[in-house]
Amino acid sequence: MPHVPLVSPGPPLTAAQRQRYARQVSLEQVGDLGQRRLAAARVLMIGAGGLGSPVLTALAAAGVGTIGIVDSDSVEVSNLHRQTIYSMADLARPKAEAAADVLRAHNPLIEVVAHQTRLTAANVLALIADYDIVVDGTDNFATRHLAHDAAALLHKPYVWGSVLRFDGLVTTFWVDGPAGGTRLEDLFPSTPGADEAETCAMAGVLGSVCAGVGAMMATETLKLIVGFGDPLFGRLLVLDGLDSSWREVPYAAAGSAPAASAAPAADHEPAAAAPPRDTSHSQVHTHPIPVPPSPGTPAPDEITSAELAGLLAERRAGSADFVLVDIREPWERDIVAIDGSALVPMAQLLTDEASTVMEPADRVILYCHHGTRSEYARGVLRDNGWTDVTHLAGGIDDWVRRIEPAKPRY
Repeated sequence: MPHVPLVSPGPPLTAAQRQRYARQVSLEQVGDLGQRRLAAARVLMIGAGGLGSPVLTALAAAGVGTIGIVDSDSVEVSNLHRQTIYSMADLARPKAEAAADVLRAHNPLIEVVAHQTRLTAANVLALIADYDIVVDGTDNFATRHLAHDAAALLHKPYVWGSVLRFDGLVTTFWVDGPAGGTRLEDLFPSTPGADEAETCAMAGVLGSVCAGVGAMMATETLKLIVGFGDPLFGRLLVLDGLDSSWREVPYAAAGSAPAASAAPAADHEPAAAAPPRDTSHSQVHTHPIPVPPSPGTPAPDEITSAELAGLLAERRAGSADFVLVDIREPWERDIVAIDGSALVPMAQLLTDEASTVMEPADRVILYCHHGTRSEYARGVLRDNGWTDVTHLAGGIDDWVRRIEPAKPRY
């Protein structure tokens, strides 16, 4: 549905602009006025990597008048399979400068500003203040929170995307958006620890997934500038590259209920939308309306390794009944696992496959590496009908140190 354009239109289009953007101007939702808005817009791209590459090329091609690029890294050969804005000739060059040169060569009608710098608390406000929209393609939560909080403070929309392996997420946060606005913490209430947050360097990523997610981020940006379509306010778009699906997960500002999804209802969420592949994903609740727990004695929030050892002994003796669920990735389980546990990776918690291991009526104990992912998973399950679910404090790392020291740690 139409919404208020973010940017006022600039001067009348030149003959060169009309010729270059003819097929875009011919769209009823863009038109002459929309193209003038694009020409007047100023967009800051934070991160010129796997997501920044498709976003930057799409925005430049669309005629966004001023594009700023923030990145402190240099081009490496391992970047090239997904960071398609670069070539072999750019190896060892600063990314912001190399990307800016590519955009200028592609579209001489726009201005590109290279900010070859690391985003810090000292410079973030000054950098963002000069732009209309912030687009974030970074791969760590420290930078994401820094960029988001500065954008919120300055009342700028913040378009966010994330990719890992075959999965991707896209949404738009804006404190001035509908229904009181949304913030990063509405979707991810707390930040995963550094040891829990995977990156593409650790887990890998399919380059074409970056292209798909980046294209949606660019589309979100263009929609905001011109005022067409329905931006992803309160909606997380989830790409599962393995089953070729896009799905939508509603979320809302803290204290308010998520809006009903406009997408067809799904009985489970794709592997991608689950918790963090960059551990961020693990905080996503996959059903629009949480199921209230049944009355009764609430399960403890966490148990210790010693308590779990006792429960496992009771289960072997037939005096205890529960399901111990390892929510880590298969490669982690190959290193070390707790005997008697079942593997349900975080990404599959609410899938039909997971229901064959654990049902809402079961007593469930979760564990991960250090306890961060399992703590989030506990909340996800409790919000979706599980009434007796807890997690192992300290994860398998604490278990090995205290209970089975002969097993490997990682």
